[in-house]
Amino acid sequence: MGKVALGMVACLLVGCATGAVRQTRVSPLAPYRDVKAVRVVATEPGSRMAAELVAGARAGLPRAGWRMANEGEPAYTLELDIAEAQTPVAAQASFRDQILSGLATFGGFRDADRGLLAVEATLRGPDGGATLGASRWQAIGAPASLAGIAGLDLGEAVGKAMHVQEAEWYPRRAADERLFFTPTARTVPDGAFVLSDDEALLLRVAYGVTRRLQLDLWVGGLPVPAFGGGALPLPGAIVAGGGAGLALFGLFDIGAKFVALEETRTRPGIAISYDMLDVFGSAVGGGGGVGIGGSGLGGAGFVGTGGANAQFNLFTLTAGKHFSTGTQVTLGGWLLDNHNILPQSASFTAACGVAGSNGVSGGAAMTKCSGGTDLAHLPLQFQGFFGVEQAFDEHWSAAVEVLPRYPISNTMWTTGVRWLPGGDAPAGFVALDRIKARIDLALAWMILDANPAAGRQSAIPVYFPWIGVGLYVW
Repeated sequence: MGKVALGMVACLLVGCATGAVRQTRVSPLAPYRDVKAVRVVATEPGSRMAAELVAGARAGLPRAGWRMANEGEPAYTLELDIAEAQTPVAAQASFRDQILSGLATFGGFRDADRGLLAVEATLRGPDGGATLGASRWQAIGAPASLAGIAGLDLGEAVGKAMHVQEAEWYPRRAADERLFFTPTARTVPDGAFVLSDDEALLLRVAYGVTRRLQLDLWVGGLPVPAFGGGALPLPGAIVAGGGAGLALFGLFDIGAKFVALEETRTRPGIAISYDMLDVFGSAVGGGGGVGIGGSGLGGAGFVGTGGANAQFNLFTLTAGKHFSTGTQVTLGGWLLDNHNILPQSASFTAACGVAGSNGVSGGAAMTKCSGGTDLAHLPLQFQGFFGVEQAFDEHWSAAVEVLPRYPISNTMWTTGVRWLPGGDAPAGFVALDRIKARIDLALAWMILDANPAAGRQSAIPVYFPWIGVGLYVW
């Protein structure tokens, strides 16, 4: 029993492709939303096997909610092609032979001696030209006895995938529910599992509950560059470091994201989310603290004065629009509320930006202002954001994010690239086509104010590197 459970966990983490239907993929079908029927054809009609394939698919598609097209009716076309057909060397009569053949089919393996049937299905649009989807079926055994089953399985599998894509206008890509720091208006796909790590310290687990609802768990810590009161918004709280060294804050976050309005060709998608966020931390190697709601260089935020942790309610609203050029534009904002649900050990007071202790490398520190009044709760904080991402192909994209602040010199922005390595087809029982890695390489930029005492006669841009990795199992 333990080995079975371990195998199930391994399949969840790395992705498994099991059974005769080896691969099914369908492109967005929203541009054809008025088409509700399918016709099935064989690429080489006339043989008994081709007829059984077609008959099986015509029985499988209605199981997925699709009806067969009437004569002259606009419809999708499902083409079935026999890619391989190998007759077994000898009849598989024994129970042992049948078990071995079943295991080979389950794992996607080949066995020429036991026979093989491989069928490829191609879904075409109503105009007959555009290729909208594909599926492959492969099983061990006598081809003549497998044709009807192959058609039935392919019809049902393609039909289900078509239903998933009926409301989609633009292709889904792994990690498209967020950019580097900011969210988009999409959620993790239904049934998809995400495991990611940013800056080697911040772990995230996400799961697509439905096609419009996503759950998130963030746990870990994040280094914040203390020079200039650097600020980071993950997963949304505005946290600024201070002092001459490194500010390190930890966080625990449970959140849910919901697509309130789905994107179409003419309107943007809108997503809303709520996170219950607990933040804790301290400065390392400097005289400052960890500020919440800091406005970047020079401070002007708040610092925790009474303990180790503070709990927030984080509300996010995001609008996003895709274009046929592969460009995505996002716009939104975070609302950070400190009326805590969980116990909180920190009170807050106004933060001041002061020079580092060495007068040279310190920058601005997030420290308590003299004479400041302690607050039991942090005032309501808002931070807007917008971003632009350009996808070059299914594996590469580049993005720019901006977190505008006043004065403009306190604005933070990021520039970077994303690589989504992954396979295009299953390899044995491993679903390489459903596994995508995410590798983000970005720079977060800020403006360091002039400081003649430190030898800096004018403001200069500074940056710190951002590295994120993730595994997406669709």
